[in-house]
Amino acid sequence: MDNSEIEVLKLNVSTDKEALKYMGDFLVFQGIAEKTFPEKVMEREMELPTGLPVQPYGVAIPHTDPEYVIQRQLLVAPLKHPVVFAQMGDRDQHVKVSFVFMLAIPDSGEHLSLMRDLFNCFEDDQFNQALANWDGKKSSLKRLIQRHIHG
Repeated sequence: MDNSEIEVLKLNVSTDKEALKYMGDFLVFQGIAEKTFPEKVMEREMELPTGLPVQPYGVAIPHTDPEYVIQRQLLVAPLKHPVVFAQMGDRDQHVKVSFVFMLAIPDSGEHLSLMRDLFNCFEDDQFNQALANWDGKKSSLKRLIQRHIHG
């Protein structure tokens, strides 16, 4: 995933739905996703939540089907204040999320590959510590992610 396919959008939101709407609308506005993308991401998040209790900060990886995507993009949103997402695999559990990694991938094979790469990142203590110590600059966050994601 090259630098142009990773975008950082700092957000100051109060809820998971607000974060998903802002991010989805951003991708539509940029011509990355179809008009229905934000709605489809929210629907999927309600059915299959994506919050992960990664230490020291929770993350979420919302996405939807490739048919709603025009162009490949990973949109990363560092949140000013953590918001609660339902936990992946157990929607009755909640995760305070500080970073949202929204996938917009038009090919289902690439989609699965990027998901796998992200899971590998979140299992890497060095990556998580680097995320926790992020300096607030968009460029350094993009570099960190690009170094850890292959493909």
